[in-house]
Amino acid sequence: MEPQLADEALAMIAQLYKIEEEIGERGLTGAAKREVRQNRSKPQVQAFLKWVDRAFERQGMLPSNPFLKALAYIRERRDGLQVYLEDPDVPMDTNHLERALRVVPMGRKNWMFCWTELGARHVGMMQSLLTTCRLH
Repeated sequence: MEPQLADEALAMIAQLYKIEEEIGERGLTGAAKREVRQNRSKPQVQAFLKWVDRAFERQGMLPSNPFLKALAYIRERRDGLQVYLEDPDVPMDTNHLERALRVVPMGRKNWMFCWTELGARHVGMMQSLLTTCRLH
């Protein structure tokens, strides 16, 4: 049952990404982008969140179950997951941030070869600062 539920969730999320792709293809920004999100994405997000609630309540699984953890994660962050619907400048996901910050954990392996622990810590802080600067 879990793989089937996961497939349902992914299909609903894919529809939201499809709407965002259409917004990008049409070059919409500002109020026009917000309007599309309000008219098309918001009803789908609300339906998805209701589906999450129903699926969470139906599950008679252990709390350590990964699917149940994912549903709980969504429920806990419900408000944050909907911010993009109101603000056209907020992207739907944080993939661009995660890609930019990827250099920090990747660099940890290299920092093992710094001369001192303090030096490694400073290299990590500088990498994080540089990544933040690039994002801005």
